[in-house]
Amino acid sequence: MRGTLTLMTLLLAGCICGLPLVTAESSTSEGISKAIPNPEPLDELLVESFLDIDGEKVGQASAGVQLSWWPWSDETGSDWPDDDAKARIGQLGLAGEAGTLYNGQLDPQTAQSLNLQDAVIKLEGSIELVLDENGAIAIAMPVSFTPLVNLSDSTVLSILISEDRAVDHHGRVAQHLVRDMMPQVGFSVQVNNTTHTTWNIPSTHLSAAGIDLDDQPHGWHITLAFFGDVEGGEETRLLALYNTPIPTSWDGASTGNFFVPIFIILLCAVVASGSVMGSFKREKGMPKIDAQWLSSDPPTLQFRILAGTQPLSLNGCDCTKPWAIRGGFKRVNILAGKHHEFTIRFKRHEDVDCHISLSVEVEELGAWTQYLRLASPQQTVRSVEVEGDEASNGDDT
Repeated sequence: MRGTLTLMTLLLAGCICGLPLVTAESSTSEGISKAIPNPEPLDELLVESFLDIDGEKVGQASAGVQLSWWPWSDETGSDWPDDDAKARIGQLGLAGEAGTLYNGQLDPQTAQSLNLQDAVIKLEGSIELVLDENGAIAIAMPVSFTPLVNLSDSTVLSILISEDRAVDHHGRVAQHLVRDMMPQVGFSVQVNNTTHTTWNIPSTHLSAAGIDLDDQPHGWHITLAFFGDVEGGEETRLLALYNTPIPTSWDGASTGNFFVPIFIILLCAVVASGSVMGSFKREKGMPKIDAQWLSSDPPTLQFRILAGTQPLSLNGCDCTKPWAIRGGFKRVNILAGKHHEFTIRFKRHEDVDCHISLSVEVEELGAWTQYLRLASPQQTVRSVEVEGDEASNGDDT
């Protein structure tokens, strides 16, 4: 009984544990998607920290969407990529020293003074994880982009992928480390002229940046930062900012995906609890049976029975040759929790062990034959179960 219950529990647990893996694999093959969120508030800052050679931030702390850049892999032998960091330094016209920028400006006050009062961009679409022709994960963003005012021709989008907590092989730790940057300019900057396009980040591009969404699906963010100005403007300011975690299989899960696992968990709980309760009931309902010799001449055997929580009946008693019982055996009914004693006499003494079979039937638990083996009464009195003749589990009627 205990072995059956253990096996059943392991099988059910295996099914439950396997379901999320099957669901995740199915979701990846079908594509995982989430909608591009609403833009960050216009007064939200994009804080870009160019780390020093020790991996530390330099500059004034400020709230906002945080990104870190690492331009020192050539100097330190770090496995963090630094080519995009150096490209970003070139875009901003910096000297390559550590520091922090706010919306591309040297201080947050200047950045806030350049904040727009109204939204100038409308962006709708989704972020999708798809399998490319090589079976590797790539990112696709089918979007609709609409300028709400005429924008300058210098308007550019930077698609940035950052790791929430990055650790290089030297043990350096960086928060929100930019792993990959892809600029995009293939969209209209004319008011109300909607561009329908798909921005793609190939799997090879992700792999080169050390981004493995298959082995490490969690802990990544994608940031869309539009820089430029309105038509006629000469500043380079942050026009719109979007920031969100990269989707995982949980984002693609619907209510239906959770129904089967929840149902099986509930079924497992019901079956397990029923089995445990049944096991306890069986254990408490089983009688305790003891037998010992009262005398050896004539051979007389005394049985002591203590009923469990269920009434029981003793339907017969027999022995194997050469032992032979004197007289017959009357059926005995014993109430739950009660003691009962009876004796049986044998026709003569034998020098071999005495093998006794006692027919037992317990209410609600079934009937079985209890086997006992007793040494010859001239030896030390003992009572054990017959080796090789084990009692049944109570299911044999």
